[in-house]
Amino acid sequence: MGKIVIQVVFDNVRYLPELKTSWGYCCVIKTESDTILFDTGSNGKILLGNLKKLKIDPHTIRSVVISHEHWDHLGGLPDFLQENPNVTVYVPHSLTKKEEDEILKSGANVERVKGKQQIADQIFSLGELPGSVPEQSLMVDTGDGMVIVTGCAHPGIVKIVGWAKELFPEKPIHLVMGGFHLKDNAIYQVREVASQLKKIGVQKVAPSHCSGDLALKYFESEFGGNFLPSGAGKIIELNN
Repeated sequence: MGKIVIQVVFDNVRYLPELKTSWGYCCVIKTESDTILFDTGSNGKILLGNLKKLKIDPHTIRSVVISHEHWDHLGGLPDFLQENPNVTVYVPHSLTKKEEDEILKSGANVERVKGKQQIADQIFSLGELPGSVPEQSLMVDTGDGMVIVTGCAHPGIVKIVGWAKELFPEKPIHLVMGGFHLKDNAIYQVREVASQLKKIGVQKVAPSHCSGDLALKYFESEFGGNFLPSGAGKIIELNN
């Protein structure tokens, strides 16, 4: 059995001390046949520098998925495309024409995503979900179950996970990771989110980025050994 590897490359939460941190999020997802970049953080120099430190060649990346149109998730894209324009960039359907034109100028392809769509082998977009900011998240189909990767979870982390379960009802939810957008929430709201995720069937969580310290501490106490500390440099290996 091969492994699927997800590595957090850019985060304001630190995991490996040798990596630079800044506000934003980005991870690399590697299956046996594809390498995908999910979001690009806020700073291209930090993104490329962290990729180099992690020994990830930007030219091995075949596709880029942008979760939503905020600077801390697509700010590193121009520098990345200067390094490797030979990719397809999957963007939310609501992305502005101006942002699309900037991507096309680099020589990359652009594909707007509206509904559920397969991005690569074992990797699916859940489609653009409405919310305060429209956003797409990813589902990675692993031998352990679904892994749901979120950028900021503006539509709501419970809504995103619930939608993934509707789209793939036969698959268990092994892990939810990324930004949970709980940094400004009160403890009672964090408790409710954790409770709802458990009811949906989430087995493990690895929140970071905009999840907030309060939520990180609560999720760690609530999920125990099924809480995975995350941040820039974190590696998660999954069965294929």
